[in-house]
Formats: sequence, structure tokens, C-alpha cells
Amino acid sequence: MSLQSAERGAAWVARDEREIVGIAAAHDSEEERYVGDLFVEPSYRGHGVASELLSAAFEGGADLSRATLVDPSDPAGIAVALRFNAAPRDTLLRFAGAMPRQEALANMAAGEYRFQVETIDAAEHGPWLNELDHRARGTARPGDHARFARAACGNAFILNGEFVGYAYVWPDGRIGPLACASEAYLVQIFAYALVTLERSYSASWCTLVVPGSNRRVARAALRADLRIEEVFLFASDGSVADLSTYVAYHRLLL
Repeated sequence: MSLQSAERGAAWVARDEREIVGIAAAHDSEEERYVGDLFVEPSYRGHGVASELLSAAFEGGADLSRATLVDPSDPAGIAVALRFNAAPRDTLLRFAGAMPRQEALANMAAGEYRFQVETIDAAEHGPWLNELDHRARGTARPGDHARFARAACGNAFILNGEFVGYAYVWPDGRIGPLACASEAYLVQIFAYALVTLERSYSASWCTLVVPGSNRRVARAALRADLRIEEVFLFASDGSVADLSTYVAYHRLLL
């Protein structure tokens, strides 16, 4: 059995001679190394392959906290994460479905807040994005925002001169990341993201990854007839911030 690093150290594969039997993919932000994909062929499980892959993926990130996703139905996977001191912190729910009806969008958008909306400029809005990410996600990610702003439609939300939230939507129907300074803004900003997705990309379908602690968006998604299609556990050895005000981008880049 051998491990091989690929894609500039962002992915590791386990091989049995020439056959790939496992893979791990990692991503670094300012304070965290996150392993968003860890897979071992079923016939090779129970032989320490997952532990070797996770060890390789976390190696070299001594100053970074460690985080990964685990399957809640896989006790062995949870045990592997715990061996690296990554304890389950929150449940992640992937919602998907047809775009909500206009009536549902109107109900979600109704609220007392009147935001000023600006297109995200990663350089101009950088300090506020970093501050909000520290609070809502637990780590700043300026490099990610630079890429997000080029590839997606991103909006910054200003209220009384204060930067209070942001949201990205993508051509493939994805919503996220989305973060708010307060739970009170979540549903209105989520509704704005849905409208932007529909208007910008003529989307008929949408998907988003919602922490279970973000009850406001989770309940709004259910009321809009979106359905939970996948469930994960987010495990970390760091001090995770308030995920109740966050919507993730993707399991590979939370």
C-alpha cells in the first residue's frame, strides 16, 4: 500500500500497486485545514487506510486547526476523525429541489430590513468579509472570496452603513457561501439569493448546504418545498464559530 500526493498537495491517493483504493482532498484557509472528501473502497476498509490518508492530509498544517466531514451512519469514520481530535460540532444538511414558487419567495423576502445591496468586490469588501467569516465560519478565507467573486454572482448586504451579510449564487443552481451578522437577517438574504439565482442564471433548480444549527434557513428551505438529500457531520478540533448564521458552499470547500 502506498500514498501519493497530487494536485499540488491538495489531494492524496492510496494505492494497492496500481489500483487507487482511497482518496483524501484538503483545502487550507487562514486558520484551518479542511478535508472535504475522504473515501476508501469498501473492500479496503478496516485496514487503517482512512487513518493514513487523513494523517497525510493533515500533515504539514501544524499551525492550522483540523476539520473534516464524516458520515453520521459510519461509526468507523467518526472514530477516525476523533483520533485526530476532530470532534463532531454540527450537522450539515444538503437541500435541493425546484426553485420555490413566487408566492413562497415573496413571503420569505417580506421583512422589516431594507438592505443596500452591492456586488462583492473581494478587495474592497475584504476586511468585512474576513470579519464576518471569522464570526460565522471560524476562519477567514480571502483567497476563496477572490475566486468566488470571479466565478459566481456575489452580493454584499449593507444596513445603516454596516456590512451585515453576503451571499453567492452559481450557474449550476448552487447557493453559498452565505453569512450574516445576525440570525434576524438570514431569511430575507436567503430569499434575495434565490431571486438572484433565478434572475441571473434562469435557474429552475437549486441546492444549498445548511448547518443544522441554522434553523431559520433550514425551516425556510422546507417551507419552500426543498428536500434534504444528504446529511453529514462537521468535525473539527478548532473553536468553530456561529454556524447558525452560515450556509456552506460545497462539501469539498465548506
